[in-house]
This record gives sequence, C-alpha cells and structure tokens, in this order.
Amino acid sequence: MSGVTGSTEFRQQRVPLWMAHENDYINLLAWSPTGRLLACASADGGVAVYSGDDGRLLWRHSAHGLGTTALAWSPDGQRLASGGQDDHIVIWQPMTGEQSGCWKAGRGWVEKLVWSSDGVLASITGKELRLWDALGSLRQAFEPLDSTLTGLEWMPDGSLLTSCYGQVSCWRPGKAAPARNYLWKGSLLSLAASPDGAWIAAGSQEGSVQLWAISAGKSCQMSGYNSKVRHLSWSYDGQLFATGGGEEMLIWDCSGEGPEGTEPDYLPVHTGTITALSFNPVSKWIASGAEDCSVFLYDAASRRQLAVWVDNEAVSALCWHPEGKHLTVGYADGTLKLMRLIGHH
Repeated sequence: MSGVTGSTEFRQQRVPLWMAHENDYINLLAWSPTGRLLACASADGGVAVYSGDDGRLLWRHSAHGLGTTALAWSPDGQRLASGGQDDHIVIWQPMTGEQSGCWKAGRGWVEKLVWSSDGVLASITGKELRLWDALGSLRQAFEPLDSTLTGLEWMPDGSLLTSCYGQVSCWRPGKAAPARNYLWKGSLLSLAASPDGAWIAAGSQEGSVQLWAISAGKSCQMSGYNSKVRHLSWSYDGQLFATGGGEEMLIWDCSGEGPEGTEPDYLPVHTGTITALSFNPVSKWIASGAEDCSVFLYDAASRRQLAVWVDNEAVSALCWHPEGKHLTVGYADGTLKLMRLIGHH
C-alpha cells in the first residue's frame, strides 16, 4: 500500500478564527447550506446554533435528554431537524431556536435524519424507516426490518438507501417493499453513496468494506482492516473514496473501473482510533480526527500531507464549511474550533 508523501510545508493558521464551548462531548456538527450558521449536537442532549462569522452563540436548548444523535438542515436552510436518544424529532427555527414541531419518531433512539432535495425528512429509529413532512406529519411508515438500521442516504434519483445487518436496501417513496436489496453476510455499520449515485459503500463490523457499482452491476470487497469500519467519505466528484478503520485511513481510486485489484493510499498517521473523517466539499483535501487528539489534513489529488496538529482533547467531530475554506473541529470536552486553512484553492 502507498504511504504518505510530501511534507508538512502547508501553512496552517494554528490560531482558530473562533472558539466556543459546549457542556459535553460534541457528537455532531453541521453547517447550514449557506454557511452562515453552524449547528452542534452534544452528548447531554443539547442542540446549539452559532453564527458562522464570529462564533457567537445564537441559542442553545437541552432538547433530547439522554443525548442528541442526529442533525439535518433542510435544503433551503430554513429548518433544522434534530433527533435523540429520547426517540423524538424536533424541528427548529434556526435563528431563534423556537420549535416548530416535535414528535415521536419510533421505538429507540433516532439514529439518522436526512432531508431530500424536495423537503421530505427521512428518519431511522431502531428497525423503523419513516418519512415526514416539515411540519411533522407522517408521510410513510415502512414495515419494521428484522435488524437495527445503521445508515440512511437519499440518492440523486430520489430513492433512499438504508443499511442494517445483512443488507443495504433501496427504497422508493410510496412503495412498501424495497426496490432492491444488496446482500452482505455481516453487520453493516456505515453507509455512503458517491455523489453521482454510481457507487454504494458500506463498512462492516467484521473489518471490511463492500462496494457496489450500480450501473455495472458488480461489487467488490476490501478486507483486512484492524477494526470495525465506521467512517466513510467520498470526494466531491465521486472519484476517490476514503475509509477509516482503527488508526489508519485508506483512500481508494474509484474512477474508471473502480478499486478492485488496486492498492490504496495507506495513511497510518494517527496513534489512536479515527473518530471523524471527511472530504472537502470542493476539493480533494481530506481531514481526519482521532482519539489521540490529532487532526490530519491530506491532499489526495497530489498525495501530499498538508498538516498535522495535536490538541489536548480527543477529536469527536469534523465538518467542512460549504465553501471548503474552513474546517470545524469538535472535541470530547465540548470545545469547538473553526480553523481557517490558508492556501486552499
């Protein structure tokens, strides 16, 4: 496998543009579509929204008791949805923090929330997949599956993907049964489709990744990971695919015929388990964070290491600004930092 090349000559502004502090472990970070607002979910059940310009706290509410586990912005940025271990979904007015809806999502905590391009909110809670409108009216409740759902993604064609033990399923709104099942003998923990919908990837508890090429009708498996594969990320153009299993990040080339029979870029830069992994939305830069308190920045196009920095707390979340010039880092102690990346193109 290929290793890291280049040096750390990239100029990183080590002083963040702004810092903020939540009361507990940061579970999730999510920028609004315009990049004006940053939402934060924490392990104490809190939901907070900050001004992206200066880090000013606009509001914070203790919303979900045992922990906030899901965040999703509507496509127009006018609504923020949150879900938690209290099995409820809340819809927020982003500027004021007022609730415009609150309802029970099912049995168990809300694992994922995702808006479609036309404003339908999908949720997975335990073994249940449901679709809602923006006011909380139930549009469709699918029959519960045999195992707990772990992943949820809308596809470009308007279909919906879910993952669970043994399969990835493709659903069509309005239809009761899956349009197609992609079978896999094992427990699937993570799910990520390429932006163009050409590939579906799923990471497993058994230390492997399964890829399905939709149009070609074929699949391939990458195995040999040291631990469960919980973190997956695609480059904006769908050509590169990154995985995080244990302390190592691997980047696979999915252009052309795909990664089968090829070697990935192998990046063993962390000494602790990777906790967050994300490609930049406009370039082939990728960031990873880990339990060893380090953040690693890499240019996958030129195969250059750009920066590594270490703080005092484990990294718990990463989120790129929509324009790609800033990286937001969340930490286990509730610290939140917005880092400006000088030299980004």
